[in-house]
Amino acid sequence: EEPIEELVVRLAAQVDHAPVLILGPSGTGKSAITRWIHSHSARSTRPLLLASREEPLVDQLHRAQGGTLCIQELGEWSRADQKRILDFLKTRSLPHPQQPELTSLVNVRIIATSSQLLEGRAQAGLFNAELLERLNVFRIEMPELRTRSEEFEDIIEGLLGEITRELKKEHLRGLSEQTWARLKAYDWPGNLRELRNILKLAVLKAEGSSLNAQDLPDFEDDSIDFNATREEFEKTYIVELLKSNDWQVDRTCEASRMDKQTLLAKMQRYGIAPAAP
Repeated sequence: EEPIEELVVRLAAQVDHAPVLILGPSGTGKSAITRWIHSHSARSTRPLLLASREEPLVDQLHRAQGGTLCIQELGEWSRADQKRILDFLKTRSLPHPQQPELTSLVNVRIIATSSQLLEGRAQAGLFNAELLERLNVFRIEMPELRTRSEEFEDIIEGLLGEITRELKKEHLRGLSEQTWARLKAYDWPGNLRELRNILKLAVLKAEGSSLNAQDLPDFEDDSIDFNATREEFEKTYIVELLKSNDWQVDRTCEASRMDKQTLLAKMQRYGIAPAAP
């Protein structure tokens, strides 16, 4: 029998006009579920845009025509923007971009995410209760990683397969018993995001055919600086990507699906030379 959450996710992709609300603590995979729903829907050939509070919402909805607009941490958006989202969900129309006195129909799917319980905010008058009711058509709650012990090994193996393909280290197969023991003993406060970063660092460091305990960084230390760890990972990851693509920026962007401007900015930030030393 298919687990209820997996069933909801699959149906959300099939019924691609209904809004989706994805709830869960930071790092639990809300962004990954958003991308999965979009890529498995009839909208997959159209844009998936990440909404910004720095730009008028109406303009972003027009740009997402035919695709999906993801509104992250919806509970932190202003009540005025919440009302705009509600009005759009009710009418599916927006002011015409060239003639504001007219309206035009816009075919955009809304996927909203939040790490907060929006019911509590609605009861406190901090969130639009009618909008919450509209968004609850497809409600997906992402659990913390520490509560998913029964599927932990499957999660690890799935992530490891993705990472080794991404880093072109498919020869890496499995984990040693000591590696499994360390991963299972940790509480993973950063959830899937932290686990993915730790595994990527380990895969980048590994030289054998499997991940060994010494390949893992010292993530169990309570004093670890997670921001520094992410920066270490990102710098190492970018260098390895460039190396595997002969230090060709365009080829690296294509292989990693990273925007060229973003890659160049990160290279500058970490002092990575545009050519092999």
